[in-house]
Amino acid sequence: MNNPLRNIFKLQIKTLTGFDFQDFVVDLFLLKYGEQGFTVIRKKKDKGCDGIINGEKRVIACYGPEDATQKKFEDKADDDFKDYQNNWGKKYPKWMFIVNQDISPAQINKIESLKSGTPLLGTQQILSIIEGLKNDQRRKLAKYLKIEDEFISSDYLGEIFEDLLKGSETALDNIKYDTKGRINTEEKIAINYDKSDIEEAINEYGLLMESGSLKKVSDLLFGYEDEEIDRMKHRILYDYSNLTIGSFKTRLKQLTEHYLVKYSSENDDDYLHYIRTVLIYLFEQCLIGRKIKQENDIAASRK
Repeated sequence: MNNPLRNIFKLQIKTLTGFDFQDFVVDLFLLKYGEQGFTVIRKKKDKGCDGIINGEKRVIACYGPEDATQKKFEDKADDDFKDYQNNWGKKYPKWMFIVNQDISPAQINKIESLKSGTPLLGTQQILSIIEGLKNDQRRKLAKYLKIEDEFISSDYLGEIFEDLLKGSETALDNIKYDTKGRINTEEKIAINYDKSDIEEAINEYGLLMESGSLKKVSDLLFGYEDEEIDRMKHRILYDYSNLTIGSFKTRLKQLTEHYLVKYSSENDDDYLHYIRTVLIYLFEQCLIGRKIKQENDIAASRK
């Protein structure tokens, strides 16, 4: 996660108290361990158990106070641990305590004094779990916490760009084209798509413009050095040239699916949107597809 998204996650988690915090932790652990790996316990009369990590035989206890003093923390920990020992300890030998705040050395010592080796999870540890989730799982939590889509989209686009930089070689030459023969985007669509697909392609481009998605890509790229941008372009151009075949529409679909499987899952519509936006942006910038009228004329003369 990038820092803005991480910070907003942390802020929202800290505002959760009582059963709201417990509900969030339950949702988080269901995503991390799955329905078979984590058992949900009723909220009231739970006898000191807020859920069970089945594979670890571990009972969890959640504490989301509005005003957390060390005295309140210790009292709550004592009560929850006593209930755990009396009702769950024989069958489930491991215990975990989870709080909605940054943990202190005194809190760590308290939990350790109750049961040696017991994990104490605070906001930093919770954020680490969230970062380890799949993209679509992380988005579910973001929606649960009512985090605005702007933070999610910027984070996902950033992940795509950072991955494109990994393993990409430094560009020997900047990617430039002869601007004399350049044409506007709608004309470019016309020379790259079959007639039956032109209207659909223009509509897609228009929607990405109106929604601000293309501007988000442009704004985020602005924060990278020119050499980094060139490396990303070379990586995509290489993948386009070596991993796709057929008409431009087909090749764009193949490249989209390649990145979708790599970064998320085939059913992740939101991530599909972000990947598609990046590729359409590069199409608009004349990186992929036929770029000038002469190219189309030459291609037609070869048929």
